[in-house]
Amino acid sequence: MARDDGIEDTGTRGAEVTSAWRRDHAGSGLTSRLILAYVEREAGGQAVQRMLGRAGLSGAEKRLRNENHWFSYETKLALWSAAEAVLEDPDVAEHVGATALDLSVAMGLKRTLRALGTPGLVYGNVVRANAKFNWAHRLDVVDRDAAHIRMRYTDVSGVGYHRYDCDYTKGLLATVPQLFGLPPARVAHQVCGARGGECCEFDVRWSTGTHGLTRAAFALAAGSAALATAGALTEPVLVPVAAGVLVAGEFGVAVRAMRFMQRRLRVLDLRVREQDDAAERLLSSLEDLSSDLRLDEVLDKITAKAQTAVGGKEFALLLADGSEMRADRHSGIPTRSLAALESWAEEHRETLLERGTVVVDDLTTDSTLARLPREEPMPLGSMCAAPLLFRDGLLGVLAALAHGSTVFLPGEAAALSAYAAHAAIALSNARLVDRLEHQAAEDPLTGLANQRAFYSECAAEFSRARRARSEVSIVMLDLDDFKAINDLHGHPYGDQVLLGVADALRTSVRGHDTAARMGGDEFAILLPDADAEVAYDIVDRARNAIARVPVASATLSCSAGVTTASPADASPVEMLALADMALYQAKGLGRDRTVTSRGTASHPSIA
Repeated sequence: MARDDGIEDTGTRGAEVTSAWRRDHAGSGLTSRLILAYVEREAGGQAVQRMLGRAGLSGAEKRLRNENHWFSYETKLALWSAAEAVLEDPDVAEHVGATALDLSVAMGLKRTLRALGTPGLVYGNVVRANAKFNWAHRLDVVDRDAAHIRMRYTDVSGVGYHRYDCDYTKGLLATVPQLFGLPPARVAHQVCGARGGECCEFDVRWSTGTHGLTRAAFALAAGSAALATAGALTEPVLVPVAAGVLVAGEFGVAVRAMRFMQRRLRVLDLRVREQDDAAERLLSSLEDLSSDLRLDEVLDKITAKAQTAVGGKEFALLLADGSEMRADRHSGIPTRSLAALESWAEEHRETLLERGTVVVDDLTTDSTLARLPREEPMPLGSMCAAPLLFRDGLLGVLAALAHGSTVFLPGEAAALSAYAAHAAIALSNARLVDRLEHQAAEDPLTGLANQRAFYSECAAEFSRARRARSEVSIVMLDLDDFKAINDLHGHPYGDQVLLGVADALRTSVRGHDTAARMGGDEFAILLPDADAEVAYDIVDRARNAIARVPVASATLSCSAGVTTASPADASPVEMLALADMALYQAKGLGRDRTVTSRGTASHPSIA
């Protein structure tokens, strides 16, 4: 189902979260942080502690200041009640809502709402904004026009209604025009669930500009004109009175208009600066992505920078691996939730390819993702998933997840889409560089390390072993009578034998060892932290594995030379020379054996 903003909305009815679960998530950290900030501003830090004590929440301040934290309906009422008692203010909930713009809370949400451009668009997206505060009640748009909207607030969890929620919602709704430098909205609340109604309804009206002031000026002028006319006919003294009234009234209207324009200019300036900041953050993130071509670093940055560019939500980066999707990087999402995301991405692969960004407003409506809202300690309620597309191919999916349902605003989804497009380019470039580096470091026939890569690994390992004061072993290994195999069966057959030898070496060495093809049928093995005995055992295992490589009418054998030393006593070149000398000794002794060497290149000791 496509939405008006052009973002694909998907989801099939699945397992619903229970009413009890919604009751436990009736308040978000945005609300609790606003309450704490308001009480602190009005009465100081000690008042906050008194409030928490009265609410039975002593020691919970850090958790309540976390905007991603959710708490129960009972906890929310306890907070409001305690705030009312401490401040001795029965209208505290409405006052908290009305001052939300003045407090340093939910700054990202305020920027996103202001970016929508007009109060009407903000009110139209109020359903999404409400889900950032409350999962126990739903807010729906019933009717709307240019400067008026009626909304219905409905209990969806069985907790009922309370005047605190009514007052808080009224306060928040009134602030929306102030995002744009307009006067607060007028909010009427005639139908109230807390006073016996079936639900709550809020009728909101706001000024769209200077039209109200213009009407006031015309009304004042008309009234003064009528007064002057009456005075001219009856009491001439009223004529100068009418003129004075007109001048004073028009002056008052002018002052109000000037103040209005000053507010508008301040807000416009703020919007420009916020948009500049958002663009700068996105540009900085994209530049950082493009500045590094190492695959691991690029993958790390895609997830980390997404939080800076798009907002403080949870993120998961899924990479396409054949027909499967694999969660590669994430911001701490539980394992079971990642598995559900992988399954969902695989199911919707074609949708992501064809239609682009997908928004799932309520994860409980999707049978694959329904477990995420119930996953503690990280209940996730909605998702915006942007594909990483490059040349019509799907490289992966970047998923932003939020802690409430129906929370992603059009601007947030568009920002994630733009970021994902650039991330796909960075990922494609990094993969190309990674592939070229692997090709430059691999033997083209066997896939083992080549000489260049082997010497590079030796340099790095000797540096590490020198610091750790550990021993290193190097093995040189050569196939016996391999020329005869090539002469008898041909070089293509010999290549197949070399591939079998490479597989035998891979299965014989340890995970951190390096096996390389040095040329022809000669191989080398770098064995970190391996003394002579360990090295001999590994070589023995490798030689036995090579003997099992099938060769027509023959048994394949090999000879090996092993040397072990501390990097403080010998360099990689010297140790390779010692291992090579031991290899030739093995050949001279009749092949199909291992010879070890210790000492130095000028004074070797062969065993």
